[in-house]
Amino acid sequence: LASELKDDDIWISTGDREIDKCLGGGIRLGSMVEVVGESASGKTQLCIQLAISAQLPEAYGGLDGEVIYISTEGPFPVNRLGSMVYPLVHRVCGEDYANSVDPSDFMQRIQVAEFESMETMFHAFDYKVPALLSTGNVRLMIVDSIAAHLRFNTSDEDIGQSPMTFYKERSDSLVSMGAKFKRWANEYNCAFVFINQVTDVFTGGHEDGTRSVGYTSRPDLSLPGHGNSNDSDSSTELLSSTADMSTEFAALVTRKKAPALGAVWSNIIDTRIMMYQRRGLAQSEFRLASEAQGDSTDQATIEPPSHLLRTRRWIENAFSPWAPSAQCEVVLDESGFQHISHVNV
Repeated sequence: LASELKDDDIWISTGDREIDKCLGGGIRLGSMVEVVGESASGKTQLCIQLAISAQLPEAYGGLDGEVIYISTEGPFPVNRLGSMVYPLVHRVCGEDYANSVDPSDFMQRIQVAEFESMETMFHAFDYKVPALLSTGNVRLMIVDSIAAHLRFNTSDEDIGQSPMTFYKERSDSLVSMGAKFKRWANEYNCAFVFINQVTDVFTGGHEDGTRSVGYTSRPDLSLPGHGNSNDSDSSTELLSSTADMSTEFAALVTRKKAPALGAVWSNIIDTRIMMYQRRGLAQSEFRLASEAQGDSTDQATIEPPSHLLRTRRWIENAFSPWAPSAQCEVVLDESGFQHISHVNV
């Protein structure tokens, strides 16, 4: 019954109120959250930020808890965590509190496990993870990434195995693993965050043969001719003068991608967070470039200043049972991700 739904849900803040708002409040305890995006889109950076934020006092959006970080794609980025602690804590908690903390304390409250094969990862899920969760103070578990050992058949023991047999066994493993995670999330009041990879969609299906509608990378670029129909004519003319850039953007934005692991995994998670990065200009920056050369008689010769070219990033709440789909443009700096205000755009 609707009257029985809890109104006291607990959330881990990302450290930025607008990103939290986009995600419905942050990362909800007891939930299974997927962070998916292309390489270098910032997935690991966001998870490091969450690992720090989860340890902050409740007054600052944290839960004063511990973190489990499972890495399947190389060593844990301890240097990046160490460099992010002070800037992030300073931004969220203020200078006085930031000066009172030791960055090494944050590393000590993260239980790190690194696994180089699917077998060792599953063994940890069966034995090591439950033991760590039973301590009672783990509030966040991160798997970076869940797809690394599950996308393809790389086990020496299974060489010669048919693809369909592999994908069938993988689906069974995902279902079993997902059931464990859901039980632990509720039993230990812990949030599970899984980094996932993407795969190109050429025929409308996933790499395991299951068909689904792959997502299209189409962030609100605010680029003339690629989004808002209310863009000014002058801005449209300016974009047309940079035909090569426009063509490249059109190819990037409309290229179809799908999260790895197929429909089985998509039905296990509660929330999907998608991350994008694109090289380009904000609409306001195009306008500035146009106005700066407003006296030019031939707008076809106008080229955007090179210093305005930058990498733009977005975090999107693709689906969630407790928040509508939403998108937030962000910037990544030494303190992690922060939202970008578009009040003046």
